[in-house]
Amino acid sequence: MFMLFGTLITNENEKKHNPKTELEKVSEEYYMLIYKYCRKKLQTNVEDIDDVTNDIFVLFCEKWNSLHKENIRAWLHRAADNIIKKFHDKNKRRHREFEYIDDLDDFTVNSLAYNQDFENISDKNINTYRNEILNELSDKERELFEMVFTERLSYGEISEQLMISKDNLKNRVYRLRQKINKAVYAKINI
Repeated sequence: MFMLFGTLITNENEKKHNPKTELEKVSEEYYMLIYKYCRKKLQTNVEDIDDVTNDIFVLFCEKWNSLHKENIRAWLHRAADNIIKKFHDKNKRRHREFEYIDDLDDFTVNSLAYNQDFENISDKNINTYRNEILNELSDKERELFEMVFTERLSYGEISEQLMISKDNLKNRVYRLRQKINKAVYAKINI
């Protein structure tokens, strides 16, 4: 007990000799406000709220010297919004990854072979089974099929025409190739 009391006395002496910095005072003043804001925006478990709030104040400490001191509250709210958005985006990506895992229930041995071999489908096979392939595709997929396999446009040209990102386009082309493979292999294996 005496040791603990000695530690408390030392801490009190340190506080007298080392007064709180302005950064510490401001952080303490706004911490609960930002914590409550994060709790309202996130509506998730306490650990996530703590993590996001701490990320905000770590960034706050890093940027402290370059901040305009009269706009601190507004800056903290903007930083909170940005970090909360990143948190939501990260969780959406995680959710999508789990959706792909859930989709594995529908896979068969043959469907896994499509994924392994889909680059091996020749232009000859695509041309031979063109009508069958097109019958399996939606209107958007047919449009993409024509751009990729008939017009032979680059990803840049296609993404510009469809007004989508190149990453989104790559995903669509990948799914299109899977459908093409499925249609072609179904005809070849008849």
